[in-house]
Amino acid sequence: MSACKHLSTSLLQLLLEAEVRQLTLGALHQFNLDVEECEQFARSGPVPGFQGDTLQLAFIDLRQLLDLFIQWDWSTYLADYGQPTCKYLRVNPTTALILLEKMRDTSRKNNVFAQFRKNERDKQKLIDTVAKQLRGLINSHHS
Repeated sequence: MSACKHLSTSLLQLLLEAEVRQLTLGALHQFNLDVEECEQFARSGPVPGFQGDTLQLAFIDLRQLLDLFIQWDWSTYLADYGQPTCKYLRVNPTTALILLEKMRDTSRKNNVFAQFRKNERDKQKLIDTVAKQLRGLINSHHS
């Protein structure tokens, strides 16, 4: 269990560290494959002293965070935040904001012409709106 928790924490820290300045959705999809391998290992066989899917719980924070970004399910996250039955109960808004800002920076820096394409502009507006709402959650939670 401690090895799985260490792996999960290390993988999350890898996404959050300051040296990682930009993140793309494609990179998150690849990262997700690595996490799925870890989850598969956790499911692979019984471990003496643990019940069923206990080892998989070590990856639940990371799983919910990746699902939120890959499914781009911000409306659910924002609407249900703070509810005990929330789908993304384990996703910290500060963590989500850090990753979202890394994605926003990627979209802005990588394509000089992105501002001229409507779908890129719309995506940036959505990211900006979600970031603003996350900041609101963080500020209200710390008040």
